[in-house]
Amino acid sequence: VSRAIGAPIQRLFPVAGRIARDNASRAPRRTARTASALMIGVALISAAGVFAYSLRDSFNKVLEQSLQADYFVTSAGGMARLPAEVADTLAELPELGAVSPVRGLAANWTNADGGTDLLRLAAVDPVGFPLLVNTDVVAGGFDALAEPDQVMVYTDWATDRGLGVGDSFDITYQNGVTGTLTVAGLFDDNSLGGNFFISLDQFSSVSTLAGQDDFVLAKLADGVAPEVGTPAIEAALFDFPQAELQDNAEFRAEVSSQIDQLLVMISALLGFAIALSFFGIAVTLAMSVFERTREIGLLRAVGMSRRQLRRSVRWEAVIVAVFGVTIGVVVGFGMGIALTLAVPDSVMSELAIPWNVLVIVLILAVLAAVLAATYPAYKASRMDVLEAISTD
Repeated sequence: VSRAIGAPIQRLFPVAGRIARDNASRAPRRTARTASALMIGVALISAAGVFAYSLRDSFNKVLEQSLQADYFVTSAGGMARLPAEVADTLAELPELGAVSPVRGLAANWTNADGGTDLLRLAAVDPVGFPLLVNTDVVAGGFDALAEPDQVMVYTDWATDRGLGVGDSFDITYQNGVTGTLTVAGLFDDNSLGGNFFISLDQFSSVSTLAGQDDFVLAKLADGVAPEVGTPAIEAALFDFPQAELQDNAEFRAEVSSQIDQLLVMISALLGFAIALSFFGIAVTLAMSVFERTREIGLLRAVGMSRRQLRRSVRWEAVIVAVFGVTIGVVVGFGMGIALTLAVPDSVMSELAIPWNVLVIVLILAVLAAVLAATYPAYKASRMDVLEAISTD
């Protein structure tokens, strides 16, 4: 690998490139050990990049296909719930064709093994919610939630437990209230709303948080342009300063930015690890220069200039760095792809390769390698020729 990486360098700089290439390839253990720390850092960055980019693309695809709402209303800062009056106020606007609050509720279900599974139920408006989120209903329908004790269930969960439309199962809500829910319908897409949907009336009958919503979804009425609908919604929310309004594009951008922030944080932390690895390159080159004192003296004696000598040391560092990056990318991309494929398709359905991250890491590695080789190269070029030749 070192010979392959050094081949174009030798063509550009015949003397310095050949010496750098030979020095890196004739001591494979030393080169491999030096590049190993860089390889680990690059592998982690590459794996994190594949995973994060795949996660972002998957979320964007889900939002594009499943989220049909034009507006998303949340509590500013996400620290509290919204009063139910927010959804009621929006529902009265003629500019909106569908409005649904979403309220979360947890309950326990006793499985066939006698253990307890935690179920997270989402309470929605049976009429408005199907117009706002595409859950890909395959049996029954949300309109059946108008009846008491009805629930829409994710197909995979129901199939694994042998449940179909019309079947019932017992649950215990977090406040200790027990109840029996009947499967009103099945849906295939749980990417946005979870595995269970109940009606707002059902929520009110078992919870004391009936007047508080996690968020509110809304959609413009047919023929109403955003230029008309947005000011109307903003005016309606004027009396609710805690409510934060986002349109579909803004909501998607926020989700993407959160994933990007995670990627930046991971890259910054791993960047320190890579920076430390270049200290290893600098130390190894310094030791290499010391070990090759007599060789360097002989090269200088037969006419090698100081500039050529410095260049050969720097290019040796570049070969080692590119070697570490190459192996790191291969290992990291393999890890990232394996992690991505291991996640269920309902959570992550896209596989993205961040080629821009690869290019950036490669460029930074080359620049850092040149920087790491600066002192060893200077030290080598300043050796006294006669003293170096006489060294054993």
